[in-house]
Amino acid sequence: MLYWVIYDISDNKKRSKISEECKNFGLFRIQKSAFLGRLSKNKIEMLSIRFKTILGEEGSDCIFLIPACESCFKNKFIIGSLDEEKAKQKDFILVK
Repeated sequence: MLYWVIYDISDNKKRSKISEECKNFGLFRIQKSAFLGRLSKNKIEMLSIRFKTILGEEGSDCIFLIPACESCFKNKFIIGSLDEEKAKQKDFILVK
């Protein structure tokens, strides 16, 4: 299933680690703090554990893991530019 990973993390070091984990799991960066990609239930669980380890118990940082069904995703709107070549290399389809 497609998942959005969107985060608000104040600490630069933690934010960089979260970003690297997203890339390691094959997610595509949409914005500076937003990634998108296919994740299995097992990968979501693994990624959640890694995120919790990086964030720790303290602070007001937040990470959203939001599922997006294929039919809903096809109805999205993109305003502005997107690197289409990078997007084509991923295992999901971007529809404008």
